[in-house]
Amino acid sequence: MFVRISGFGADLGIELPVSLRNPTTNTKSVVLALIRWLSPHPNAILRDAERRPVCPPPFDINHALWKYSVLPRPRACLQRANVERHLSMFRGCTDNEKRGHANSLSRARYDLVQVESIDQFMNCTTIDNDHETIMQTLTLPFTI
Repeated sequence: MFVRISGFGADLGIELPVSLRNPTTNTKSVVLALIRWLSPHPNAILRDAERRPVCPPPFDINHALWKYSVLPRPRACLQRANVERHLSMFRGCTDNEKRGHANSLSRARYDLVQVESIDQFMNCTTIDNDHETIMQTLTLPFTI
């Protein structure tokens, strides 16, 4: 997900740091990417030359196996009272499903990074209906 943060300006008393300006003449807003961190999956005990966790056979030749990174304890902003206040914002499921989803993400490890710092992307998918396990394809059989 991409996030634009605006409202910067010397006249407002909040200056955009020079390191976040792109182009350097931009002093009004910054676009950041919201990322979710991955960790090696416990079933992937071997590493390749790039230190990626090698998938167990039969996918070990061309795949890495990851899981979502988690914090040691739930994030304070996702405590029950905060979640309850915002349930009406989410549509399409019951309040209990909404609470369950918020609870499942309460220990998720996220970060905001500068879009310009992203120089590669991953080809990946979830496997076996396990939305916490990510299989990364390391080499595609075709080029773009």
